[in-house]
Amino acid sequence: MSALRAASQDTVPTQDETHERIRDLLGAVTTALLEEQPELIAFEDRRPQRDRSSGESWHGVGTLCHVSPLLASHGAPRPADSHTEDLVEVVHSVASLRGMRRHRDLDGAASRGASWIDEAGDRLDLVVGVRVAVRAISAPFLPGSLSPVTTSPPSPISPLTPPPRPLR
Repeated sequence: MSALRAASQDTVPTQDETHERIRDLLGAVTTALLEEQPELIAFEDRRPQRDRSSGESWHGVGTLCHVSPLLASHGAPRPADSHTEDLVEVVHSVASLRGMRRHRDLDGAASRGASWIDEAGDRLDLVVGVRVAVRAISAPFLPGSLSPVTTSPPSPISPLTPPPRPLR
């Protein structure tokens, strides 16, 4: 079973289209969560984004999936179950407006959440525990970009060039 769109095998989204679509989705979700519970303060990347093989191909070209950064709130969510359900419902509203349907519920001992998926195969995950976390995984797309995503500056621990040496 292919993860590619069944209705239109003639086109597959590009890397740029996919990255933009996932950024827009996460922006809408985090904005809605912060409006619902301002005490979440902000969301930051806890794990980096990456593109990985989708395990599929289109006309002989291997496709990729975009795994968004894991975005986690700075502040803690309100502790009551009813407040957790409010967060799930807020995300559900945003996901539904974007053509996503509830895919799976997560009910653990220390966390609660849900996943949504759309016809193309994009998936959105929400986990509410000590913090609120969201991420998205895209449907397959074609590799290559006209405007590649830039990464953060190199770490001072591993510079791109060796440091200058003193002259003797």
